Amino acid sequence: MILISAIVPIIALYLALLYIVFIYRFFRVKAKLSVLEVRDGMDRLNKRRIRVAVLAVLVFSVCLAARLAVKSWAPDMLMAFNYEEAAKGQNPNVTRFNESNILSDHILEKVVQRGGLKMDAGKLAEFLTISTSLDEEKLDVTQDSDLKISTEYWIRCSELVSLYHTEPKTVLNLLADVYWEDFVLNYAENDDILDLSFDELEGMEYIDVKDYLQMQAYKLKNYLPVYSSESSSFRATQSGETFASLSEKINNYIEIELERYEAFVLENGLSLDKNTYQSRMQYENRLLDTSRMKHMAAHDVRIEAINMYNAFMTRFVLIPTYDTDKEFYMSRTKVGVDYFADEAKEHLETATELVEEIEHNIYAAGQIGAAWPSAEAYTLADQRIAELRTELLNLASQCRELCSAYVKEKRDGYIQICFTPPAIAGEAVPALLLAVLFAAAQGGNAVLEPFYREYRSNRTANKKQGKEEAVS
Repeated sequence: MILISAIVPIIALYLALLYIVFIYRFFRVKAKLSVLEVRDGMDRLNKRRIRVAVLAVLVFSVCLAARLAVKSWAPDMLMAFNYEEAAKGQNPNVTRFNESNILSDHILEKVVQRGGLKMDAGKLAEFLTISTSLDEEKLDVTQDSDLKISTEYWIRCSELVSLYHTEPKTVLNLLADVYWEDFVLNYAENDDILDLSFDELEGMEYIDVKDYLQMQAYKLKNYLPVYSSESSSFRATQSGETFASLSEKINNYIEIELERYEAFVLENGLSLDKNTYQSRMQYENRLLDTSRMKHMAAHDVRIEAINMYNAFMTRFVLIPTYDTDKEFYMSRTKVGVDYFADEAKEHLETATELVEEIEHNIYAAGQIGAAWPSAEAYTLADQRIAELRTELLNLASQCRELCSAYVKEKRDGYIQICFTPPAIAGEAVPALLLAVLFAAAQGGNAVLEPFYREYRSNRTANKKQGKEEAVS
């Protein structure tokens, strides 16, 4: 195939030689050319036009066939990025996309290793080129609206790579596979959060186990809504679960199972070390009470600021407005006192939540301090912890199954790879140009041939006469 790819360059070289010969002959005989003589030459050319036409058609056919064969053997590869963030110049994980990674050294090294190519990454890079449809556009970087981001990249491998005992299409296929794997590994969604760890449960207070398991469950719960908003109807093949059904199971685990466990622990006053736990609750309550007082102070400051406002300044401010249905109404806008009121409400709500947490800690410390649980209660608690742990692992497994199935389907559409077949019309134009230039060169040389032959004859005769005169 490398020989076929050399056909067009050889024809082009031969064509250049024809024009050099034509130009040389023209300058040699131009002084002797007249209109009538040129017309006679054109008449003689008409007799040879069939031969010239046949040769031109032959050149056209050979060039077109060679170009089509080379393009089929070494096609251009289109790599299109189809996910939503690609239009923003981002990867699926919202990091910045960099097209230079496609032909980076570590990608090409993997291509060489996987394909067993007889070259290094540096040499392979010399045969590969990447371009986009925007490369030839002159973008005005001073205008944001003119800035464009390409999501399609054309990658070409030179046919000269065959000198290293491989084919261009093979190299491009290897590149597509290696880059896709690297792209998914480094820039796609990260589901490592579904790998739950329970190493810290060892030696943990019974009452703290509930908070720890709840934290792990919330990891699963907070991960699902992202996919649910994209495809709420997606269903796992084996379990038949959807994102909504799994989210409901996790809610039941948090709000029912863990609450029941906590109630059992508090009812029986289970603790590994009463004194340590009670001291810790006292310390936490002091910190919580300090935070509560800060929020209450912030609340009081804002209430005081509201009371300082003049009544005239706090009247409604109405603005003429149209709603989504294009209906006219007077919209009330906020003034400074409204913002103070909202902030005061937020601080009061936070302080109320802190009071509830303090009261819960007081109750838990009292229950643990007053109770003398039996060994059977501890055994039942340990069994319940093991059951809760197993149940949470099962939920995590179901989440991974569902998310993996969805992500696999989603990732398959991240990058679309296709090889463009050679366009006959596009390849025919250069071949036709070569054929026309070839016909013109042949015709020009045919017209000048008798004049040049006469020029050479006269030149030879003059040289012979000059030698005879020199001898005599």
